[in-house]
Amino acid sequence: MPRSITSHIDAPAQLGLRLRQARERAGLSQRQLSFPGCTAAYISRLEAGARVPSLQMINELATRLSVSPRWLATGVESAAAEPTELVEADVALRLGDLEEAERLLRTRLAPGDPAQATALAGLGQIAFKRERYAEAIDVLRKAFDRNGGRALAAPGLVDTLARAYAATGARESAIALLTDALEEARAAKAMVEELRFAMLLANALIDNGNFGEAGTALAATIRIADELQDPITTARVFWSQARLHSAQGNPQIAARYARRALDILERTEHTTYIGMAYHMLAYIEIEGGNGERALELLERGRSLIGTDATDGVAAKFAIEEARALVLVGRVRDAARAGSRALEYADALSPGDRGRAFTTLAEVFLAADDDERGRMLFERGLELLVEHGKPYAIEAGRRYADVLEAAGDTAGALRVLRLATDAAAKAPADGR
Repeated sequence: MPRSITSHIDAPAQLGLRLRQARERAGLSQRQLSFPGCTAAYISRLEAGARVPSLQMINELATRLSVSPRWLATGVESAAAEPTELVEADVALRLGDLEEAERLLRTRLAPGDPAQATALAGLGQIAFKRERYAEAIDVLRKAFDRNGGRALAAPGLVDTLARAYAATGARESAIALLTDALEEARAAKAMVEELRFAMLLANALIDNGNFGEAGTALAATIRIADELQDPITTARVFWSQARLHSAQGNPQIAARYARRALDILERTEHTTYIGMAYHMLAYIEIEGGNGERALELLERGRSLIGTDATDGVAAKFAIEEARALVLVGRVRDAARAGSRALEYADALSPGDRGRAFTTLAEVFLAADDDERGRMLFERGLELLVEHGKPYAIEAGRRYADVLEAAGDTAGALRVLRLATDAAAKAPADGR
């Protein structure tokens, strides 16, 4: 039965006819045209008029078939090619030349310029890459509004905007944005975007402690991943399942999902994803008290990522290395690893930074650096109260134990009261 018609195409049946004509003209079979995220079976459904592809999918198919996206979607040829400045800016952005990309994009900001929304989205991407998150949010919101608030008009914009919200600790804003985007994708039967937004939403919910809602979002991704039959997509679903179960305190289940993701990823060239899968397994080994095994996994993961590691990734590896070194009794080495982690901590979001500080506090306490340990507990708890409420109560209890052991009963009560008040405002399904 044909899907409902959406505004970005004229009709599913007509789009399917044009797709088949363009494919046959290019001399490609459905299997030859397929690519990750778009199987031969899905192309068959598109050509039968039984699916409505997203704008992103239309653009990709058009590129592979050497036709214009507008013609494929509506049967009308584009009046003009994409502005040269936007094409050149995209190339510059991909090559890492942010200054040149910014210069080119700013030439298309005049009122009434049809390329203004695209230019703003590009500038927002640049601000995000420069870690100027407040600026990125402001610019990306303007671009989003100029697109009529439609997530499917620019899925990448929504992705970056949600990440920028999370980076500033505004996770509720990220969740609201992604919830609306997911509903829009489902209504349009845009499967690829539905999966993308569901995965982003699930991870935002995990980070916010909304574990029940995250599980619901991930349940939907499994169905889509099965239909798309793309190994990388499946690995990402397993990865998110591992994150969820790890956050819920189920290390054995988390390890099972992480290893399934790793098994898939090791047959690909996605070295960064493989490296982070080793990081996840190392975390699970640490939770189980296996420091030596964790150090081996961290070394393998770090070597795979190599020079591609961002400051945030470097911080995460250094944190787990410090924890593992404490477990094996190498407390001085642990303190050095903890110091490296602190050098990169500013690259983490406020909530993640709060958790990092409270974790590293225990590393420094184990190394008999009590002053630094207490300072990190204070700073970490302050961040968690504001940006990571579901995790504040656990951190508060650990810090209160430290203060009570040192004879500071009043301080322990203060910390417990602060953490308890924050936890009371956390999501209902947080833990």
